[in-house]
Amino acid sequence: MSTTGWSTPAADIAVGPALIRTLLERDHPDLASLPLGEAYEGWDNVTVRLGDDLAVRVPRRVLAGGVVEREHVWLPRLAPGWDFPAPVPVRLGGPSDEVPWPWAVVPWLDGVRAYDAPLNGRGAADLGRALARLHAPAPPDAPRNPFRSPPLAERAERFDDRVERLVDLGVEIDADLAREHFHAGAVLRRPLETWAHLDLHGANVLTDRGRLAGILDWGDMGVADPATDLGQAWCLVGSAHLRDLLKGYDDAITPLDESALQRMRAEAVAYAVTLASLEEQPYRDAGRRALVDLEIVAG
Repeated sequence: MSTTGWSTPAADIAVGPALIRTLLERDHPDLASLPLGEAYEGWDNVTVRLGDDLAVRVPRRVLAGGVVEREHVWLPRLAPGWDFPAPVPVRLGGPSDEVPWPWAVVPWLDGVRAYDAPLNGRGAADLGRALARLHAPAPPDAPRNPFRSPPLAERAERFDDRVERLVDLGVEIDADLAREHFHAGAVLRRPLETWAHLDLHGANVLTDRGRLAGILDWGDMGVADPATDLGQAWCLVGSAHLRDLLKGYDDAITPLDESALQRMRAEAVAYAVTLASLEEQPYRDAGRRALVDLEIVAG
């Protein structure tokens, strides 16, 4: 969810049951008779349940079509080393007149959005361990996310724009403190870059009775500072479970040093400001709750 604007972008194509059937009949006829279930329309893709165990994931706009390589090529290469669920494609579909971009059939992951059923302490530790697994060295040809792979200092102008938007909207944000935390992390050198998810909001994290049940939507994945994911995860689990998150991470990887923790806080503030700037729910309220938790906005 690369927030260049403030609201969900318009779809370039309409993805409905008839289109899904057409795609399956052409590329995977053995799956075409399975019943279609719930449909979820995100910023970049539409995901429709297929039978009990599968889903069809189709880009809804040009930008998504340009980044599907991350989910179709890179995700299957990385996921075999993970011990947490992710929707790794099991079938691929080619471009056509109806959908001019590749699409995929993926596993259906059971669970509830973390926005609706938050992670508990053990679930936060699960997420920390999952991120430690993900944060492996990336090869030179690995993709970079244009919005979140760059260092914090290169994202300062966009951050300032969003802070000003919140001020204009009447949010009681301590703009000076937000900038102080952001720039305290931005001036620090990033000693390490690894694979990262880069969009860990509560609609992309699934839970089951408080435990981690899966991480969805890998279209923003790329090489970045591991503190980027950890800052986003802080926004998700809150300070109440931050210790659990970090313990899960530190138990699986080298413990974070003071520089990493400062960059992590800066990334948390940046992500909270991003979510709080959006027009859509539940992102807006989640971002504002995170700003309260980070003591950037009065509760």
